[in-house]
Formats: sequence, C-alpha cells, structure tokens
Amino acid sequence: MKPTMSETIAQRLAARIATLEAQRIPDEVVHAVERVLLDSLACAMGAHANPSVRALRRSVQRMSGSGNATLWGTGERTSVTGATLVNCTMTRDLDLNDTYFSHNPAHSSDNIGACAAVAEAEGRSSAELIKAILVAFEVQMRACEFTRVSFFKHTGWDQTLLITVASAAAASSLLKLDAARTAHALSIAACYPTSGEVRVGQISEMKSVSAGLAASRGVEAAYLAREGITGPHEAFEGKRGLGALVLGECNWDVLTAPFGDWRLARTCLKRYPAAYIIHSAIDAALTLRREHGVAPSDIEAVTVDAFAWLIEDMVNGMGSTSRYEIDARETADHSLPYCVAVSLVDGEYTIEQLNARRWEAPEVAAMVKRVKCVHDAAMDARFPPDRPSRVTLQLRGGRTLTREVAYPRGDYRDPLTDDELADKFRRLSRGALSPAAQERAIECALDFSNRTLPALLQCIKADA
Repeated sequence: MKPTMSETIAQRLAARIATLEAQRIPDEVVHAVERVLLDSLACAMGAHANPSVRALRRSVQRMSGSGNATLWGTGERTSVTGATLVNCTMTRDLDLNDTYFSHNPAHSSDNIGACAAVAEAEGRSSAELIKAILVAFEVQMRACEFTRVSFFKHTGWDQTLLITVASAAAASSLLKLDAARTAHALSIAACYPTSGEVRVGQISEMKSVSAGLAASRGVEAAYLAREGITGPHEAFEGKRGLGALVLGECNWDVLTAPFGDWRLARTCLKRYPAAYIIHSAIDAALTLRREHGVAPSDIEAVTVDAFAWLIEDMVNGMGSTSRYEIDARETADHSLPYCVAVSLVDGEYTIEQLNARRWEAPEVAAMVKRVKCVHDAAMDARFPPDRPSRVTLQLRGGRTLTREVAYPRGDYRDPLTDDELADKFRRLSRGALSPAAQERAIECALDFSNRTLPALLQCIKADA
C-alpha cells in the first residue's frame, strides 16, 4: 500500500492534522480526555517523589536550567523538552497509566506531558490542548494496529517506538505548523526508534524513562520543523525507512485515515500498578481470596492458565531472565507469578506491594514458588481484545477453587467511573497534596474544558 511518489506517508498524515483546526470535538469525547487527564495526573503525582523522577529533575535542571514549562508537582521551570522528559516519566513510572492493545501495546498517556509542556510554553487554550491530546492518542493507538505483525513481539522494538511520532503530531498541532512543516516534524520523529531490550529480563528504570525520552524527541522534532529543518522524504515507507527496517509490512491507510472516530475512548485505565495483561489474573486471585475467605496458609498450589503472550513476557522474561527472579519494582510489576502470589498473601495489590519490596518477604517468596503458570492455547485467539486468565487454587484438604476473568475492570467495556478515578487520584497523590488541593485538582481536571492549564498546574503543585 505504498502511496504515489507525489504524496508520502508523512504528508498524508500531516494533511489530516492540518484539517483539525475547525473540527468540533463532541462533548463526550472531550470528557473522555478529561478522565484520562485526571488518571494520568494521578499516576504522575503518585511518582513525584520516586528516585528516578528526582534524578531526572536534577538532570534537566543541570542541562536546561529555567525555561517556559513547568515540572509537575514542584512548580519549577525548565525547557519544553526537559519538562516533557520529566512529566512523561512521572506518568509512566508507576506502571499505572492507560493501556491499549492490538498487534502492539501502547500507553498513549505517555504523550500527555509533552502536550502539556508545549501548550504551556505556547500559551494555548484548554480546547487546543484537548485536541492535541486526542491527536497524540489517535496516532499512538493507530500505531498499535497498522503493522501486519507485532514489532514489539516479533521484531524486537519497544512499544515506545512511535511515541516520537505521536508527540510530534500533537506538538505540530499546538505549534500550528502548516502541513508541509508538520510532515517534516513527523519525518524527523520517525528517525528515533527505541530498542526493545528495555523490557527484557530484569527491567531497569529505563522502562519508564524511555517514554519521556521518546516524547521529548517528538517535541524536539516539531520545534526543529518550525524553524525550517527538513526530515527525510520517505522516512516511513522508504527503502531504508521505518517500515522496511523496523516495522515490517504496514497498512499505511490505518495510520493516515481521517480523524474523527477518536480511539481515546477505547483506551483502558488501570486499577493496579502492573502490566495490564496481568490484571485479569490479579482480579481472579483477589476475588477467590475475598469470596471464599481463603487464608494464605490454606493454599497448597496455584495454577495460572494464560495466553501465549502473557506467558512469554510476564513469566519467561521475553527469552531472558525468568520473571520468577525479581530484583526491583520494575521487574516485579511485570511478573505474573509475583503479582498473583502477593495478591493471595496480602489480599490486595497496590503500590505498597511494590514500594515495600514484598517479593523479599519469606511468606511471599514461598507463595511465588507455589505458583505454576501454564500456556492455554485456547486463550490465544481471544487476545486481543480479551486478556484472559484462569486462576486455580488447590487448598489443603483437597478442595479446588477456580476463577476465570476475560478482561479486567477498567477495560473500556467495563470502565472505571469518574468517582473511582477521583479515588485513584486521592490515593496516589496523598503524599504530595493536601486534601483540599486534591479536591481542587480533581474538579479542575474533570472540568478541564472550562478551565486553564495554568490553573491545573497550580492545583498539582506539591505542598511544601
């Protein structure tokens, strides 16, 4: 599906972005953006004091100094790319932000920090920021769909691969670039692929930082294009382009289709700080423990039946170190046996099960050894859109309990309510914001179309 020589992939997508200026966004879509905005800010504020976030703040201040964009939670000012790096990483750090799955996975809210930084620096309205967020989500979610095979699973590139393009698209909208310069921004952004090694085996802090780095490159690409820097003509479809070297066969018509049937409303919001494909198993384990009054000492063995991708990634470590071996939080939240085991021991799975390093506790380590993860080939055809898991508990005395979950709460087919998203924000931000500030932030985010970005940023400035 290669376009004619007179119209490249970047030009086709840029033309779609350029037509959005006069397009009205339906109210229900606007509120879907507001919901994701609140969810993303909850994740960001929950991570605002984490070591990797603090390290990034120090780093960007040394590299960039003061500037015209705000670091969330602190009120400090830095460059647009510096704020993008830090704020996008804050959103991603807890592994609690949104998820979308097709051939490839994505956390599209990884782009929101980039959109906010550019909007703040350029003095854009809430309506302009909402539209930019929709553009970023649309491009990011299309990136999950338009490859024939998964570049994440089969060709080994990271899911953050096309954050650069999504952020460049959104930044181009906010910078009000014409179609020609937007095309160059997209082409420049297509030159920055990310290696999939960041999620293999024992996982480093680069897992969360990679999103911010990719988004900052996308913002950088848009600013470069604004100043007249050109990108390669066929960055996507050329003989040495992104498709040929990284993505494989692509349906470019999916990427460059008209905007309007916004995908953002189909993203999934998380209840647990873990890879989203583990959530069904966590739900099943917690439900069995709660409904049957199961004590950890009652459990002799645990079997988790799951689809191939879940086993390959969250058990086998994508061909590297097994996820039964855990060295840090980043590995624990990508470990199916750990997430199930600690849920059965503690009766809950929250950020505390990670911050407290519960994988080191003898009772949890013993339960992890009782968990056996099995590939159920019958589940493979259901993924996606489902993310099925079946948890079976073998209890002392011979009783067996089983629970299967097709997809977890928070899926777009069973969405979290506004009140549940508000509660998530309260839980995650309580260490940074006073109760009064929390309520102001919730109100501002859920009514953002009638508010301003400076007002929202003031709401999330952490208490001294």
